[in-house]
Amino acid sequence: MSAIRFSINRTCSPQMTLAQFVTFAQTVGVEAVEVRNDIAGREFANGMDATSLRAVLLDAGLKLASINALQRFNDWTGSRAEEALQLIRYAAMLGAPGIVMCPVIEADHGWSEAELELKLRHSLRMLRPMFLDHGIIGFVEPLGMKASTMKLQETAVAAVSDIDGWNAFQICHDTFQFFRCGDTRMFPEHIGLVHISGIMRRDLPPHELTEPDRGFVSAGDRAGNVEQLRKLIAGGYEGYVSIEPFDPAVQQDPEIAARLKASIDYVSGAVGITGTVSGVLA
Repeated sequence: MSAIRFSINRTCSPQMTLAQFVTFAQTVGVEAVEVRNDIAGREFANGMDATSLRAVLLDAGLKLASINALQRFNDWTGSRAEEALQLIRYAAMLGAPGIVMCPVIEADHGWSEAELELKLRHSLRMLRPMFLDHGIIGFVEPLGMKASTMKLQETAVAAVSDIDGWNAFQICHDTFQFFRCGDTRMFPEHIGLVHISGIMRRDLPPHELTEPDRGFVSAGDRAGNVEQLRKLIAGGYEGYVSIEPFDPAVQQDPEIAARLKASIDYVSGAVGITGTVSGVLA
């Protein structure tokens, strides 16, 4: 077996400048990065054009795993359509393979289950031609928190299938979200991107865990990252495995590069794949 194709999400080090983040990615030896549009003062938020960002990443020998993210994608409005088109155009110019798409997270949204099903399919129908026109993918990401309007992977898969959308969409499988909501079904044949993060906290049930509880994956992880990755690989998954912590202590750790390298080595060994840099899962 070849090495897992590791990527790092910008959440690993949101406080770093782009130059520092690039050096960090090179130091830990990952193949790709995920850039974000929600970090104040960084890349997108400071108005950096796609051509300039692409040049920086190419010069560093880094590929892109995705742009993260189009929020509230399943609540289609005129402003959402404009936001989506701008982000898709940026991604195409940047050379990103796709954009992560997150559902509405709102406890009192007021929609029935039937309305949510209709809204999800309508949004996917509206987005499909945008993605096809620009030659990139929409990574539909189920989110497992209590207030999420799309928790289960099978919900996303059914919706994309219903609109005949597999030429424009794939699933983003997040190991923490999968664990948090107690999901049991995964669809490796439809997964185009994987997010991983480790959970060491043991004083809360899964549904009460939050983003700041997400760190690097290591021995003792509660979220079952190793088991999930084994199943994905057995099912034929060959895409990026992107590391996405949100724990401020991890993000600010002065030894973050060494800790991340250790996590990469742990995951590779525990999953049963040697090596820490680019390759193709088999």
